[in-house]
Amino acid sequence: MPPPNADAPENRCILAHDLAKKVMNDPILNAFLKRQLEEGTALAASSDCLTLVPFSGVPPTHYIAEFSSKGLIKRRDEIVEHAHWAVGICFPPDYLRRPVDVAQVLTYLGPAREPWHPNIRPPFVCMHLSPGAPLVEILYGLHDLVTWNLYSTSDEGLNHAAAQWARNQGPNRFPIDRRPLKRRAVSLAARPNETEARV
Repeated sequence: MPPPNADAPENRCILAHDLAKKVMNDPILNAFLKRQLEEGTALAASSDCLTLVPFSGVPPTHYIAEFSSKGLIKRRDEIVEHAHWAVGICFPPDYLRRPVDVAQVLTYLGPAREPWHPNIRPPFVCMHLSPGAPLVEILYGLHDLVTWNLYSTSDEGLNHAAAQWARNQGPNRFPIDRRPLKRRAVSLAARPNETEARV
C-alpha cells in the first residue's frame, strides 16, 4: 500500500486547539476521550515498557506513546535491535463517526530514523484500526508492531525491504521482545508451615 500523501489536509490530524473546541460540543466524543484517558493511563501504570503522555485538551485528544520494547532498526546497512520508540496518537473529531484513517491517528515520531519493520516508514504506521478503536487496543497493536509480534510479509506494506527480509528469517526469529505490554499480576499468599505452627 503506498503511503498517504502527507501534505493532503485530510491526512493530517486537526490542530489541537481546533479539536478541543469540537470535543466540547460533542458529548459522545467527550465521554469516549475521558474513558481513553482512564484506561490508557491505567495500562501505562501496569506496564514496564510503556510511557503514555497525554496532552492537548481536557480530556486529551493527543498522546505520545513511548515504548521501551525491543524491535529492529537499520543502522549503516545493518539490522540491529533498538529499544526506544515513540508514536503520536490523535483522535480526530470524527473518529467515532466514520472508518478510521490511520494516517490521521498514528504518526511515527522516532527517535530511530530507519525503523526496520514492514508496517512502518516514517512518519507512517500501517496498522488495522477498527472504527472507534479504543486507545488500549491501539497501544497493544503498536507494541505488537514494534516487537515484531505483528507484521506482514506481503509486498503491500510500507517497507518492502523489511518485508522481504522477514520472509527469509527462521520461524524462531520473531518476536524480538517477548515481554508482555502489561505486567502479569501474581498473587502470593503465605501460610505458616503446619509443623512450625504446632510448636
